[in-house]
Amino acid sequence: MAETVHVVEMSPAEREHAFATCRALAEEFREAGPRHDAENSFPYELAGRVRALGLPGLNIPKRHGGWGADIATTARCVELLAYGDPSIALAFNMHWGVIGFFRGMWSEAHQARFFPGVAHDGHLFDGAYSETRAGVIGLADTRAVPVDGGFRVSGRKSWGTLSLVADFHTLNATITEPDGELPADHAVRASREVMLVCPASAEGVRIEKTWDALGMRATGTETVVFEDVFVPDTDLVSSAFRPDLFANLEWQTLSFASIYLGLARRAYAETLAILRDKRLGAVPEASDVRLGDQQLVQVGVGEMRVLIETAANTIEVAAARLNEQRDLPDDPARRLGWLEIPKVVATENAIRVVDIGMRLVGGGSFRRGHPLEKLYRDARSGPFHPLTTDQLMQHLGHAELG
Repeated sequence: MAETVHVVEMSPAEREHAFATCRALAEEFREAGPRHDAENSFPYELAGRVRALGLPGLNIPKRHGGWGADIATTARCVELLAYGDPSIALAFNMHWGVIGFFRGMWSEAHQARFFPGVAHDGHLFDGAYSETRAGVIGLADTRAVPVDGGFRVSGRKSWGTLSLVADFHTLNATITEPDGELPADHAVRASREVMLVCPASAEGVRIEKTWDALGMRATGTETVVFEDVFVPDTDLVSSAFRPDLFANLEWQTLSFASIYLGLARRAYAETLAILRDKRLGAVPEASDVRLGDQQLVQVGVGEMRVLIETAANTIEVAAARLNEQRDLPDDPARRLGWLEIPKVVATENAIRVVDIGMRLVGGGSFRRGHPLEKLYRDARSGPFHPLTTDQLMQHLGHAELG
């Protein structure tokens, strides 16, 4: 495993360049988002833009040719992109999240093999770790049957975000008995869950178009199918998938949190733009009413601001703790719980922010095509990201009560 994961390599000027790049790209996300939402289509054209800007290498360490973004810088970049369009940002966030995993999960040799292609050629990685039965918390039903020189892999991954443009799929699979059966002993089965890397072009890999969801429709979260795919021994990149993944899950939890922080900030901006200008005209109590003068409206805007800044501060503090290597539990289970809190705060607060905004703006926001209507739908996906809100609450309670 890599010895140093949370290090700050970028200068202030380099960070500002990254932020400026993401602000500009966010405008392209903003323009493309409504159309792809309406068509339930993936923004293939923006994959080219992300590559052209060098952003696949955002959080690749500098020693491998990347920008060297730490977790706080990465989270901020994701937030800026999500302000443009949270659905498109969530798609490409899959890549930055898993690259963060790999910084801690993969050996230096594996990083040296794959990371330069990300930094220099724009290779994109996805993380196909969930299956229909239980999502990412379930042991992999995908089978890796030992054969000469590697494995024959078969299975279905149901939440393949970014899979349509990924150059490499990363997946978890269970190494079977020689006859292809999963180990009968539960402990043995758990110990044989591994992470593999597979080129998207490998024979036997295909994508099933299954994504048709309430929100986050531009993510292209399709089903990745592996049918007797040969994966060589050299592409087994983690022999302890679950412990290694959860020891580095902060790269996904803080970036997920940042998606929904960006969403909430966008909802707030859309709400303010309407409330500052909207007038009700004559009502029985007055000849003209400016909506922003109403106490109820002012209180609602104030609550939105509190919810947003609470999420922002939670993310910032968690990232600072990681970069400064301080104030986190040594126990892996407690550490995971603490670092999941920003995701839950940001996702639940984003839902509340959009709800308040729609109530303040009024019934027009309920119409299809209104900016808040789309954000309302997109926000609803937040509690389902692992660990889900309910899973985290149970995890924290169990850790405290034993």
